[in-house]
This record gives sequence, structure tokens and C-alpha cells, in this order.
Amino acid sequence: MSLLRRLSIQKKLLFSMGLCLLLFMAISSFLSVRMSSDYVRERVVSQELPAQVGEIRNDVLRQISQPLSVVQTMANDVYLQDWEDAGLPDSGIATFQRYAKVVKEKNKAASINWASASTGKYFTTEGLLRTLDKNQAADQWFYGLLAGDKAYTLDIDKAENSSDLMLYLNARGQTAGGKQIAAGLGLSINALADTIRSYKIGQTGHVYLARANGVLLVHRDTALADGKHQLKDLPGFSDTLSKSLLTGNKYAYAIYDAPAGRQFVAASFVPELNLYVMAEVPEAEVLGNVTRSALLAALIAGLVGGGIALCIIYVISRAIAAPVARAADMLSEIASGNGDLSRRMPVESEDEVGALAAAFNRFVASLNVTIREVRDSTGSIASASSQIASGNLDLSARTEAQASSLEETAAAMEELTSTVKQNADNARQANQLVVSASSHAVKGGEVVGQVVQTMGAITESSRKIADIIGVIDGIAFQTNILALNAAVEAARAGEQGRGFAVVATEVRNLAQRSAAAAKEIKDLIVDSGSKVEAGSKLVDSAGATMQDIVVSVQRVADLMGEIASASQEQSQGIAQVNATVTQMDDATQQNAALVEEAAAAAQSLQDQAGRLAQVVSVFKLEESGHAAQPQPRQPAHKPTLPTPSRPAAPASDAWEEF
Repeated sequence: MSLLRRLSIQKKLLFSMGLCLLLFMAISSFLSVRMSSDYVRERVVSQELPAQVGEIRNDVLRQISQPLSVVQTMANDVYLQDWEDAGLPDSGIATFQRYAKVVKEKNKAASINWASASTGKYFTTEGLLRTLDKNQAADQWFYGLLAGDKAYTLDIDKAENSSDLMLYLNARGQTAGGKQIAAGLGLSINALADTIRSYKIGQTGHVYLARANGVLLVHRDTALADGKHQLKDLPGFSDTLSKSLLTGNKYAYAIYDAPAGRQFVAASFVPELNLYVMAEVPEAEVLGNVTRSALLAALIAGLVGGGIALCIIYVISRAIAAPVARAADMLSEIASGNGDLSRRMPVESEDEVGALAAAFNRFVASLNVTIREVRDSTGSIASASSQIASGNLDLSARTEAQASSLEETAAAMEELTSTVKQNADNARQANQLVVSASSHAVKGGEVVGQVVQTMGAITESSRKIADIIGVIDGIAFQTNILALNAAVEAARAGEQGRGFAVVATEVRNLAQRSAAAAKEIKDLIVDSGSKVEAGSKLVDSAGATMQDIVVSVQRVADLMGEIASASQEQSQGIAQVNATVTQMDDATQQNAALVEEAAAAAQSLQDQAGRLAQVVSVFKLEESGHAAQPQPRQPAHKPTLPTPSRPAAPASDAWEEF
């Protein structure tokens, strides 16, 4: 592509038109070869191949017509028919043998035979060979001939005891007495097979024979003609292709891809032999000469026509490119004047070249005005950019001071936030302790209540025990009375009641001791009841006190919760203030960076204005004045930026608007 850009217009015209001509010749040659090939292909498959296959087919039939005539003559021979009507006496066998040998020698046949339908006897030149049997498969050819509607049959097959290819011709006849007979002749057709193999179509095309079932019978490759190979076994053939050829028609053809290239194949059915004559020829051989002739003709026409066309193209391109070349030379002369905008291109015609010259002159005039305006503006641009740069640098210094103050304020706010957070945490912890104390006080109140209930239960139990002791005391008293009565009765009994008196005395002692113990227990229970009652009053007082403590602790917990909540809100507010201060600090830092960038841009603008003034000063304008000299620029001083750790500026400077 870069080479094409460097070519002149004339060469580009020559190259493009030559390329178009070459493309046209290539397409024309391709179409010519394609049409010629299609025509030749159609002529081959519709005329030449049918004619050649038909000629070979007729030649094969012509070669078997004479033996067929001999067989038909034998079947209609009156002497042999009379011998059949006479019952085939043995006296006639010798005569038949002599006759058969003469026919065999004259026709160079391999065998001569005679068969009788009435007796089944089968005669050859050797005499009576055997008797035919309908149930034998080897004899079905005879009975099939008699039962068929054809007067003769022709079969090609291998000889029984050799690999010779034999043609068996059999004709049937009928005697005057109405008996059916058959005469046959076996003829070696190795010569016919060699003739078929020697047929050539073109240089490499060949002919072969195949049975109606596709089995190869005669082929130039004798290994394929062994009775086991079929058409579909040939390289490139398929079962579909084989069936399309073996249709029983007088002529059929196909084109297939073989390992050696595309092939034309034609088939012609020979009903007399029940086989096909096949012819095959390479497509390249058929179309090769046509293709070469068409290409040669196209080459010659291209060379002659291309030479003439190139001459015409050269003349036309030169006529087109010459005015453009002259215009380019004139533009080069104007462009080489070191920026002289006072020169103009002469307008010598009214065509495209003249329009180009007039447009160039208008462009130079417009450029002259533009350069003059640019030259006048560069001085004011340089001065204004210098002032902008100085102002931006001053603004940058004040912005840095303000940023430092904001940083210190942010640090103080962070410390205040930390303190408030600590207070909030302490209040929260105190609230948790108060809540815990309140919970313990509530639990203590509950325990005191339970103690009060227990003391009441103990008092009730003491009363019940006192009642039981009273019952025991009553029982002891009654027991004492009964013991006393028993002692009295024992005294009355005298000597007989002395033992009983002793027992009564012991019972009375026990009753007295039980009464004394019951009295002591009763006294103890009364004393315990009074003490329990006093304890119950004290526990009631303690319960009331615990309730007051719980209420006070709950109130303290509420107050500590409010303090913790207020501290949390205060911490959040200070955090928001701190975030706002941080954002202001970030914005101030960004503003400082933008101010520095603006100062640098203003400095760059000042430098560019100076360079622009130098550039436009080289142009020579139509006016007689000199080019304006660029104003000397003052380098702007860039102060050192303040570091964040320096002392903060006064508040009035730090918050000054800019």
C-alpha cells in the first residue's frame, strides 16, 4: 500500500487499468475453458461414448454370430432329427461322432453336443456321455432351454478343468415326430477376451465385461476377472454407482472419482449374452486437449490484445496525468518560497486544474489574514498567561496554608471524638453495672419474700406441733389415771396382783415422764414461735428495705442509660463534624493541586505563546511591515509548597475565600 502511494497518477492509471485487463482476461479464459469443457463433456457422454460402446458391442455380437448359426443348423439338421425320431439307435452314434468332429474342427470348437428330451441321452464327439436328469442342478440349462421362450441361449463361463473363458451356445429344435432336442457348441473365447482387453478409448481408456449381477467377467486386470469381484469392488466404485449402471438399458453412463482422478464410465447391455460391455476413460484425458487449446488461445489473445490495450491505456493516462503534473510543479514552486504568502498560482485554464489554482490562491489569501491575526494576538496571550500564572501561584500558597489549618482542626476533632467515645463507653459500662445491681436487688427481694413465706410456714408448723404435744399430754394424763386405777386394783388383789402392780407402777412412771417431756417440748415450741414471729417481722422490714433499694437502683440505671445515650449521640455528632472537616481538608488539598496544575498550564500557555510568535514571524505577508517580535516572557517563580507539619496560619488567612 505504501508503494502505491508513492506512484504517480500516470503509473496508478496504468497499474489499475492493466490489473482490470488482466482480471478480465482471467475471467474470460476461465469461462471459455469451462464452457468448452462442458461442451466436450456433453458430447463425450451423449455421442462419443455411446458410439464406441455400441461399436464394441456390435463387434462382440458379430464374432459370436457364426458359431450361433452353426448351432442352429445342427438343431435343424434333418438327418439328426430322423435319428431322434428313430429312437437314437446305436448304429447312428458313429455317424453322429464323425459329423460332430467335422463341425468341431471346422469351427475350432472345444465341444459339440446333442441332447434328447425324450430319452435324456447326451451325446458328444466321444459318443453317449451320460443321461440327463431333471433333478440334477448341472442339467438345468437343458430343461431351462426347452421350457423357455428363446430359441437359443449363450452363456460365458470358465471351463471346468482350466481357466479358459468359454462361450456355450445351445439351440433347441423339434423333429418331424414332435420330439424336442438341443444342439450345443462350446467355444473358447480367450481370443475374444484378449480383443476386448486390447480395446482402448483414447490413450488410457479401457473396456471390460460384467455379468448382469455385476460380477466382472473380462478385465485388463486379470486378478479382478476371477468370478469373485464385482463392479462395486473397483476403486472409487460404490454399490449405488454400480446399480445406476446395471439397469438393463442399451446405454447408461456415470462420472465418479477414482484414485487416479475423475473417470467417465459407460455401460451397454447385451441381452443375447446377458452381460454388459463397460467402457471407462479418464476425464482429464478427454478434456485435457480442449483445456490446453482453450488456455493457449486465451494466452495468445491476451498477449496480443493486452499489448494493444496497454498502448492505448498509456496514451490515455499520459493525457490525463500531464496537466496534474504541471499543477504539482507549480505548487512545489510556491511551497519552496520559505513561507512567502505573497506568491500566487497563475490561473491558465477553466478546467479542474484552473479551479485548483484559483482555490489555492484563495487559500493563501485566507492564510495570510489568519497568520497576521495570530501574530498580533501572541503578545497579549503571553502577557495574560503570565499574570494568570502569578495569581495561581499566590492562590496555591494560601490554599496550602488553609489545608494545614484544616489538618490541625481535624486532629483536634479526632482527639475530642476519642474522649467522647471513652465517656460513652464508661457510661455504658456503669449502666451495665447498675442494671446488674438492680437485677441482684430484685433477686434479693424475691429471696426475702421466700424467707417470709418460709417463716410463716414454720410458725404454722409450730402451732400444729403444740397441738400434737397437748394431745400427747392428755394421753399421758389418762395413762397415769389408768395406771393408778390398775395399782389400786392390784392392791385389792393381794399377792396375785403384785406383778401387775409393778407393771402399773412402771406405766405410771412412763406416763409422768411423757407428760414432763411434752410440757418441755411445748415450752420450747412456744419460745420458738415467739422467736419466729419476731424474725418474720424483721424479714418483712428487710423485704421493704430491699424493694426501696431496687427502686433506687432502677432509677440510677435509667439515669445512666440516658447519660450513655447522650454520650453516644454526642460521639456521633462529633464524628460527623470530624468527617466534614476531613472532607473539607481533602477538598482543600485537591484545590491546591488544581491551582498548581492551573499555574503550570498558565506557564505552559505563556511558553506556547512565545513559540507561536516565533513561528509566525517567519511568514512573509503581503503587507510591507515586519513580523511582530514576540515579547520576552518573565519566568514565574514557583514557591516551595508548605509541609503539613509547619505552624498553622492565622484563621483569617486559612478561611479566606479564593
